[in-house]
Amino acid sequence: MQQEQRLILKMLEEGKINAEEAEALLNALGEAEPKEEEAQEEPWARLEKMGEEFAAKVEAATERFAKSLEHKTEGLSEKLVKLPKILTRIPFVGFEQAHEFTQVRRGPVTAEEGEVIPIALSNFNGPICVEGWSEDGWQLIVVQRIRGRDRETLRDHLYEAEWADGEARDSFRLSIPDQLDRFVSLHLMVPRHRKYEVTTVSVNGSLRLENLKGTTVELRTTNGSVSTCSVRSERVDGRISNGSCKMDGVEADVIRFRIGNGSYRVQGSAREVDCVATNGSIDLRADQIPQTSNYTLQTVNGSITVKLPDQENVGTSVQLSTSVGRIHTSLGALENTTDERAGGGASFSGQTVGFAEKPVRLALSATTTSGSISVSTTEED
Repeated sequence: MQQEQRLILKMLEEGKINAEEAEALLNALGEAEPKEEEAQEEPWARLEKMGEEFAAKVEAATERFAKSLEHKTEGLSEKLVKLPKILTRIPFVGFEQAHEFTQVRRGPVTAEEGEVIPIALSNFNGPICVEGWSEDGWQLIVVQRIRGRDRETLRDHLYEAEWADGEARDSFRLSIPDQLDRFVSLHLMVPRHRKYEVTTVSVNGSLRLENLKGTTVELRTTNGSVSTCSVRSERVDGRISNGSCKMDGVEADVIRFRIGNGSYRVQGSAREVDCVATNGSIDLRADQIPQTSNYTLQTVNGSITVKLPDQENVGTSVQLSTSVGRIHTSLGALENTTDERAGGGASFSGQTVGFAEKPVRLALSATTTSGSISVSTTEED
């Protein structure tokens, strides 16, 4: 027991963990009553297990916290937003009801072919969805939910979108101000064969992008999740305080994301990936490595899992480090490797055979404080 305590204090002294994390590990150590067979385990192995359990608990708690915030602030499911004709009647304090109003505006897109069309949507209390569709024009669906007794009286207090029905537009900029008495959702549909510069910002609400081509994509939300599906862009930047991020079928030159409390899941391809998650895991699945690439992944409390494509023309070098947790690699034959364990953590570096001669090279760096790291190819699946 004293050996484990010394290891934790040493990691604190070296700056590998902070005081709060050290206290949590010491508390977990004090609560643990190892079985007889566990008593023979090396101190670092027991500490490693405790660290991974601690990271898993923190991640689960932050995921629940983020989802709870998103549910409370939005108050309306994504499915309901896609069915704007359904009226939701939910009782509130004072026997007031929630009345839902839907506005639909449509018009032509006048930007020249090949021109980059700006999209900038901001919403304080509610989700934003931008979707590419097969039609040549645009469509905006604004759903508002307001509490009140009389539905007809509430009509006079609706937020009126600035865009007129039938208006020809070459850009899409709209900002919904802070209106605490209502919930507002935005769903914009634009021609999917055009190219866009997209910025979406929400304080209390989720963000979703689907079937879009862009030069740059920026996604920022305080309390809410981010989801992208079939998005191609030169650059994707994102920031979430409380909520998870899921990317499916994303192709980009650069992906850069910062998450406070929540997990990060991405499936696609990129030349550069830079992702930091404080409390949450990172799961990266690369469809292909199109050119020489750099991936940098970092989390404090959470595991890191990387699945790489089995490409013969790609050479891979890895730099992996965890303060409390295990490292697993399955990339075939490796050379110039170092494999060290200290306390409850580990560090590993190496490169695939013939790395320098490969026409395409990937440099992968992954670091976590509490959690495991796994790097393998899709062939292992």
